[in-house]
Amino acid sequence: MRISRLAIQNLRSIADSGEFDLEPVFGLVGENNSGKSNLLRAVDVLMSAGSGQITRGDFKDPLAQIVIKGTFNSLTEAEKKRWKSYLVEGRLILEKHIVLATDERSGKDKVAAAFHGYRAEPAETHLSLKKIGDRPKWLDIVRQAGLPDYFLADGKCTKAEYTKGLDRYLAENDVEYDPPDLSATQALGLQSNVVASLPSVYLLPAITDYSDEIDRRSKTSTFRRLMGDLSERILQRDPRFVELQKALETIRGLLNPVAAAGGPQRIESLGVVENKIAELLRRVMPSVQGVSLAVEVQPLTDLFSSGVNLSVDDGVATDVLAKGHGLQRCIVFTLLQTLILNERNQLVADIAAAPAERPIILLIEEPELYIHPQLGKLFFDVMRQFGQTDQVIYSTHSPLFVDACESNRVALVSKSTIQQGTKVRTCDKSAFDGLTERKVFQGFSKLNPAINELFFARRVLLVEGPEDLIAVTAVLQKMGRVTHRVEELEWSVIPCGGKQSIPFFQRVLNAFSIPYSVLHDVDIESGMSDDKRKVTTKENEIITTLASGRPVHVYPIRLEWSLRRAEHFRDQYDAHCYFLNPNNITAEVESIVNAVF
Repeated sequence: MRISRLAIQNLRSIADSGEFDLEPVFGLVGENNSGKSNLLRAVDVLMSAGSGQITRGDFKDPLAQIVIKGTFNSLTEAEKKRWKSYLVEGRLILEKHIVLATDERSGKDKVAAAFHGYRAEPAETHLSLKKIGDRPKWLDIVRQAGLPDYFLADGKCTKAEYTKGLDRYLAENDVEYDPPDLSATQALGLQSNVVASLPSVYLLPAITDYSDEIDRRSKTSTFRRLMGDLSERILQRDPRFVELQKALETIRGLLNPVAAAGGPQRIESLGVVENKIAELLRRVMPSVQGVSLAVEVQPLTDLFSSGVNLSVDDGVATDVLAKGHGLQRCIVFTLLQTLILNERNQLVADIAAAPAERPIILLIEEPELYIHPQLGKLFFDVMRQFGQTDQVIYSTHSPLFVDACESNRVALVSKSTIQQGTKVRTCDKSAFDGLTERKVFQGFSKLNPAINELFFARRVLLVEGPEDLIAVTAVLQKMGRVTHRVEELEWSVIPCGGKQSIPFFQRVLNAFSIPYSVLHDVDIESGMSDDKRKVTTKENEIITTLASGRPVHVYPIRLEWSLRRAEHFRDQYDAHCYFLNPNNITAEVESIVNAVF
């Protein structure tokens, strides 16, 4: 089971995100404070029990409800059977509604949450409480329909018994259902039952101090939850697990007054301590009858989640809290990988394989944080491998974590105004209409990590080559508009590798609605052959057409002609040397570049 579509309303910066598609590996790209973390938090809240720790401050409008809608696909046969009455064309659509109210007695805020879904009724009348109607003879229905004995209690049947039996019958049998009612969602009942059937979610936040994440006093951090899950899911598969259980029972019996049948008797000194405390206490409070000391022995899962120290030997064996943030983040990331291997029965070869656990959704904020770029590439590979069987959704500020060849796995997150709130833009595939699959692949293959910068830009200028980037920067420096680079004006200049490549870059920007302009050579001059003129004119027209009214600026013939330079730039170094002298920049080039910005 994976989440394939998401829509959020009224959560933090999100007024209405609109509904957008998700992929097994999905990256959220956007400026700081655009709402990327809130989108990840929404997934965590959707999958959690209750309100997911939502407070008043999480409501964008406290008078409206938070609604998080998720669509799930890739269900296993067991999941399809479990959710059969809620499936819409093989997909599960769930909503979590969260409302804020005031407790009448305490006057404090009270947050309530409920799951909703589009439910269908069983086709046979006797299997649908809604179809049966009011005040039926429940016992007669059981006998006439030949239903199992578990519908009865002492040979009788009430509505409560029938409802209980019906829940079991629908879970155990392959029942036909009517088409689901899509007019409105219905509450799904016990949240624990819903959550137990959804993927497990692990949120790795972009915190700046991992001592908080690994602190033994915290049982809710990703690290501590992972330690608990690893102990529960790995150790229980080990044949010697029973030895641990017996050892804990022995300790529990030795420390507490009520021993299990056949277990060890409590050590006498604790009883002596109890009696002495009671004797001294009765002197000041005669009504005291006795005192009992109980020593809590944590379950094995809690023992691992709160009682484990992790030491790392990287030349000096010390606690992980004494290491750098980069290593600490790697530790948490590798724990995630360890858990994943365990879920797939790939961790311990000599332990009997167990049925696959619930699918996992990893939510990772800025996986590049504290990580060397080369290691970041490996992280990205691990995330993509994980997405082959489970799912990872992440936010990033790094072009290394964006694969333009998989444009459907990227979404741009923006927040133009507080009132409008966070919006999500995914790739509009229609921007590539008319291109063959080969052409699309060849175009995307030109988007390397450096060019992927366009996904992070507020505004893009497309130019033909790196010499044009050097020229634009030099002109802006001469005019005093920038000191070092064009990004100071909140623009990114993208060299496309020739005019013939500009149209594909336009399609990518069009697909994601990224604002842009184009600057290119006209390349038409006297003395050209008619065929060459016709081809060049066609290239220019394609750029103008794809721009759809966006600014297109041109050098009348080419950059060198406007510089009154007789020869072409041989390479980037030639252009670099030429523009070191600001006097080489003509008024015509200044005017053209100034018009762009």
